[in-house]
Amino acid sequence: MSGGVLQRSGSSMFEAIRSSGRTAIKQPDYWLLTIVLIMVMFGTVMVFSSSFAIGVREEGGDGYYFLTRHLIYLIIGLSGMLIAMSIDYHVWRKFALPGLLLVVGVLAIMIAFPSLAPEVFGASRWIQVGPIAFQPSEVAKLAMVLYLAAWLSSKGTRVREFNYGLIPFGILLGGLVGLVMLQPDLGTSMLLAMIGLSMFLVAGANLIHFGLFTSLGFSTFLALALTADYRRDRILMFLNPDADLRNLGWQLAQAKLAIGSGGVFGVGLGASHQKFAWLPAAHHDAIFAVIAEELGLMGAGFVLMLFIVLAWRGYQVAMRAPDAFGSLIAVGIVTWIIAQASINIGGITTTIPFTGIPIPFISYGGSSLVISLVAIGILLNISRQTIEPVNVRVTSNLKSTRSRVRRRAEPAGPVTAEPATDSSSRNRLTRSGERERRPTPRPAPVTSGGGNRSREARARGADSQGRTGGGTFGRGRTSTETSRRSR
Repeated sequence: MSGGVLQRSGSSMFEAIRSSGRTAIKQPDYWLLTIVLIMVMFGTVMVFSSSFAIGVREEGGDGYYFLTRHLIYLIIGLSGMLIAMSIDYHVWRKFALPGLLLVVGVLAIMIAFPSLAPEVFGASRWIQVGPIAFQPSEVAKLAMVLYLAAWLSSKGTRVREFNYGLIPFGILLGGLVGLVMLQPDLGTSMLLAMIGLSMFLVAGANLIHFGLFTSLGFSTFLALALTADYRRDRILMFLNPDADLRNLGWQLAQAKLAIGSGGVFGVGLGASHQKFAWLPAAHHDAIFAVIAEELGLMGAGFVLMLFIVLAWRGYQVAMRAPDAFGSLIAVGIVTWIIAQASINIGGITTTIPFTGIPIPFISYGGSSLVISLVAIGILLNISRQTIEPVNVRVTSNLKSTRSRVRRRAEPAGPVTAEPATDSSSRNRLTRSGERERRPTPRPAPVTSGGGNRSREARARGADSQGRTGGGTFGRGRTSTETSRRSR
């Protein structure tokens, strides 16, 4: 009875804490905000260092061309981050479905009418609006995160069902990844798959279903990658990077030269040799190679450390979010940022097949920078509504459990003979299975046979007092400790 009341009261208290935390607005996670600001400042310096020679060579001698555009996108992105940080993230639930449908419609139009999108490096991924080129697949990342968070949180435990959870999720994720791959964009499609799978797993997917779906998706992805010539060439280039140094292998070979030339401390900021005429896309896809050449192992390690700390703080926000919707958004955004950086760094170091996606906050790229900063703004708003974990003291219970185990392991001592005046004065077995020694009771007058019952009632009262008197939740102590105190 008391246990049920305690459980109900504890549950209601926990719900009260969560509801109060959902409405309480506090300061954002300054660790997370500081890390992102350090990244964008560091990225601005490296974009200027890696793009100055390219601007002089390709943009009419203007070495500040890429820096100027990068600063414009950075101002737009930081403004979007501040706005998103001030908007309650629950509002995005209303726009999740319309936003995803809009993005899917734009991607479908770009595939059906490729002349509307200019072809750059063999892919039609950008929409040209005056002097600004925009990449809809970057918006697809944020739109998918918001919609999946709203959809999965609404399913609850039914997400574990095959027909109600796995099948709709597979259709949604497969359709979106397929549209991006038809652009073609192997790197972004692989990134979308990683984001969706991570959110599905955190939402409580059945592990058997998850494993089957992941295996089927990987097999389909590999089959599609091998059917297209350019994707197959990238995979074969990963297996043998020196096979075609005049074409696809040129960038990877120059990137390895840049990384190897940097050593531990680098050749100095702005003193890279590979960025002048040998390393393609030095300010975009290959900027990590320039960092490693100019700042050495210390600079490359600094970048990796920033992303590790960002992942730590971001997943802390996810674990302390006030509801499942916020947790899933945080998981999706953090996985997106970390996975994108891992794909870029892994590709340029030939750890995985190379794909052309930028490093978030560091590489040059207007669409990626703006959308990533807006996503961080949503994550910061979630951090403003997080709840603190409830600390429960269980020290007394643990100590009591250890003492019982230790006493059971000790050999039993010699038992002295006691006068068997009454059956109640003999040694009793406690609930823990240990023999409890009691002093010989004083003779007392027995009236109508009730003395034994009264002594047994007092013993039971002492036993219940010992059990309810210890531990945080009224558990963890036995009557043995009570008898020791009485002695």
